[in-house]
Amino acid sequence: MRIKLFIFASIIYILAIGALAFKLDLGYYNLTLFNHSLELPITLWLILIVGIFFIFALMHICFYNFLKDLKFKHFFKDYNKFETYISDLLLEKKSKISFQTTEFKKVSQLSNLLINKEKNENFPKINEILNILDEINNGKYLNIKKLKLDENNKIFIKNEKNHIKEDVNFAFSKIKHLNSISNDIEKFAFENVLENASYDKIKDLKIVKEKEDVLKIVKRFEKNDLALSSAEFEILLSKSNLNEKEYLNIAKTINTKFEPNIIINIFKKIKNEKEEALRAYLYLLANFGMYDELLEQIKNNENNKFEDFSLVLFLREHNKKINLDYLIQ
Repeated sequence: MRIKLFIFASIIYILAIGALAFKLDLGYYNLTLFNHSLELPITLWLILIVGIFFIFALMHICFYNFLKDLKFKHFFKDYNKFETYISDLLLEKKSKISFQTTEFKKVSQLSNLLINKEKNENFPKINEILNILDEINNGKYLNIKKLKLDENNKIFIKNEKNHIKEDVNFAFSKIKHLNSISNDIEKFAFENVLENASYDKIKDLKIVKEKEDVLKIVKRFEKNDLALSSAEFEILLSKSNLNEKEYLNIAKTINTKFEPNIIINIFKKIKNEKEEALRAYLYLLANFGMYDELLEQIKNNENNKFEDFSLVLFLREHNKKINLDYLIQ
C-alpha cells in the first residue's frame, strides 16, 4: 500500500473512531502506572491507542519499503548489466559479469543453458528438454506429445522426419491417400518411399511421379535394391516423361536385367508411342547383335540422324572390335 494513502486512510479511521466515541460520551478512565495516575476521557484514550498502532504500522511499512528499495536498486543494476552479459554469451566470451539479485542469477544460468546448451542441475525440466533435443537432432524419433508442439514447429517437423526415416511404412501411411504434395513433410515421406519401399507401395501412390522419381526407381532396380517385373518396368517407363538421353542411359544400365527378347520388346512398344525411346531401342538391337533389324530401322533415316549406328554396322561388317557404349552416346 502507498504510504500517503495509508496515512490518509488511517487519519480518517482515527477521526471516525474519535467521533463515535465522543458521541457516545463514554466518560473518563483513570490509568495508574508506577504510582502515577492519569485520568483522560475514554475518547482520547481510544484515539491514543489507535494512534500508537498507526505509528507502529507506519514504521513497519517504511522499513519494508526501505528493504524493497534496496532490492530494486540491485535489481535495476542487474538489469542494466544483463544486456552486456547476453552479448558476451553470443560472442562466446567468458563473461566476468556477476549479479546480486537471486532473480538475475537464475536468469543468467538459464541464458547460459539456452545459448551454450549446457545442462544445469538447478533446472531439471530444461535438462529434460535438452536431452530430447539432442536425441531428435541425432536422428532419433521420440514421442513428444507432452510438449504440445504445433505441426509447423521446427522441432515437431524434425521429429516427424526422423519417424519417416526410421519407418518406411509410416512414411507410406503419410502420403498413400494424397494426390499431390503440399508440404515439406509430405515431400520427405514421398522421397523416403521412393528410396526404400517396395514397388507394390510405390505404384499404389496416387502422387504423379516426375521423371526424377522414375530415374530413382530405375536406379534402385539397377542396383538390385528393388524388384520389378517386366510388365511393371514397361508401364513405369511408358508413363514417364523421359528424354532421349535418359531412355538411352536406362537401356545401357539395365539391359542385363531381363532376357534380351523381353527388354527389346519393352523398348519396341515404348518407341512406338514415344519417339524419345527410339535410340534406346536401336542400342539394344546393336547390343544383342540384331543387326538386320537395326539396319531395317535406320535405312531410311534422314540427315544422317543415325550416323553412329551406321558406323556400328560398318565396323561389324568389317569385323572390327568396337566399344558400343562409347560409340553410342
